[in-house]
Amino acid sequence: MSLKGLIPSRQLGRQVFNPLPQPSGAPRSLVVMKVFIAVDLEGVAGYVQWDPADRLREREFVTEEANATVQGAFEGGASEVLVTEAHGNMRNIIPERIDSRCTFLSGKPKPLCHMAGIEESFNAAMLVGYHAKAGTARGVMAHTFTGDILSLRFNGLEVGELGTDAAIAGHFGVPVVLVTGDAATCQEARDLLGDMDTVAVKEGVSRYAARCLSPIRARTLIKETAKKAAENASSKRPIVIRPPVRVELTFTEPSLADIASYPPFVERVDGRTVAFTAPDFIQAFELFNAVRYLARAAGL
Repeated sequence: MSLKGLIPSRQLGRQVFNPLPQPSGAPRSLVVMKVFIAVDLEGVAGYVQWDPADRLREREFVTEEANATVQGAFEGGASEVLVTEAHGNMRNIIPERIDSRCTFLSGKPKPLCHMAGIEESFNAAMLVGYHAKAGTARGVMAHTFTGDILSLRFNGLEVGELGTDAAIAGHFGVPVVLVTGDAATCQEARDLLGDMDTVAVKEGVSRYAARCLSPIRARTLIKETAKKAAENASSKRPIVIRPPVRVELTFTEPSLADIASYPPFVERVDGRTVAFTAPDFIQAFELFNAVRYLARAAGL
């Protein structure tokens, strides 16, 4: 079913990344380049399984990999950096330990979820500590937003959080220039976004086991690669999911699809799958969020 007419349409963001031309020979300090960084947890170095006892270490890992990315972005020419949180309660960054040159967005709920704060003025996005989509072989802690989702498709393209967040950035004309996480995540990024900079900080043996780089080594590589990615950002193009956008959401349990199908704009496709259509990608994403939260809130 289509939502056209039910929700006001918004103008589609830029479809091609065209950085503002800089004066020939302009001093590096005068070049304006804004970098957006989203930082998740499951793809950080040295972390292979969710464990509440590791909460302090989780926050340290997230903060330090964010710092490595911020440092590399600034060394690569960034004039402004925003870090936004993309895991759990989205209060993982340790405020007193984050690089003082950046700003950071913590807490939830927030529009656009992991990508809160992204807009057309940014020149590049970096996805740090990300994980592979649900069902990925040897994807460390692989999932798609929650453990309740088996598959998520936009206009027939199956994506996980990485692909979804890249498409949100793409709606605003912002290319993703760096992805860090396990080897499966980096491969997913290259398959979806083409030749790009990635840092594999671990290689999955199973969903909850991996051969890892040391966190110190991983942060060095992330900093170096973030610098390179920032320097080359103007050569990258965003991924754009063209409107209208059909969303197909397959749950792990039919009872979740039962509940998700209650809103009048949602179509029941099969026992575990629901679908709907939205005028643009941002509305498609926010409606996906609403539908999945509705299904999960029932607690069946």
